[in-house]
Amino acid sequence: MHRIPPWSVLILLIPVAGQAQDIPPYVPANPLLESRSALYGQSYILPHLGWQVRFVTDYYNAVEVSQSTVANPRQSIFDAEVLQADVWATHDLTPRVFLLANLPVRGAYSGFLDGFLIWYHHLTGLSVPARDDLPRDTYQWGFVLPDTTISRSKPGTFIGDFRAGIGLRLGRAEVIATATVPTASIGDDGWTRHVVGTSLALVGDLVRTPRFVVDASASAGITPTEGRLAKYQRSAFASGLVSLRWRFAGQQAVFGGIWAQSSNWKETGFDAVDDAEVVTDFGFLLHLGRRWPELQLGMTQDLVPKGPAMDVGFTVGLRW
Repeated sequence: MHRIPPWSVLILLIPVAGQAQDIPPYVPANPLLESRSALYGQSYILPHLGWQVRFVTDYYNAVEVSQSTVANPRQSIFDAEVLQADVWATHDLTPRVFLLANLPVRGAYSGFLDGFLIWYHHLTGLSVPARDDLPRDTYQWGFVLPDTTISRSKPGTFIGDFRAGIGLRLGRAEVIATATVPTASIGDDGWTRHVVGTSLALVGDLVRTPRFVVDASASAGITPTEGRLAKYQRSAFASGLVSLRWRFAGQQAVFGGIWAQSSNWKETGFDAVDDAEVVTDFGFLLHLGRRWPELQLGMTQDLVPKGPAMDVGFTVGLRW
């Protein structure tokens, strides 16, 4: 009886990967979240030979105005357009063990989408009063706490905190441990964690057919508190992601997912800061040519009014 080398099994899996492929990861874009927790939504990573690279860029319009719930009224305003671009790379060391890396580029600007989104919200009946009331295409980020007043400057475009990790496949499940290091090219509070953040994810490949994929994951992580706002920061976080991909014609597919993450902050008195995040991420995964990378076109929509998630974002990505 001849033994089959593990790498030959991996080679046999590659046609399946080419048909079903994977579901894009989700990374929270709101700096209120990303400057605290290192958690993100990771789907099942299929075995593959060599390096696998994905580039995803998201552009969000964000507007949150929150009044404090205490006796002395205070206000929190975040009004900006936010760029989130990520280069993801994975590499299998063996059929069971793989490496993961993520280089983020971030930015925040006055923007240009306010007029379009006012029209979009009125068309869909999902009115956002803050978007209607605030000046159009301006940048604002500031909030008043009981012991201090915070005003964040407009950062422009910068490198974010680098993420690296290792994963272990256990049949239809994966355990993925990652850490972010404070490599941001901007030192301003609110745009980097300033400390190492950790994440441990358990990912399940629940359903996989040539046309239909369903994944689910649960994550937990720790980021130490630091700086002038340490008393308002949480240090332990949890999240969950349920996502699917449906190949509806040839190699063309749609994907969608719901992501929920525990609160990153506490006792600020602002719902838009202290609450959990719940969003849906959805769109198309298209193959325009045999030798072309997979094209990702999508949107992200905040599902909880007055929560810390971005209002609406637009996604363009490529996967090789």
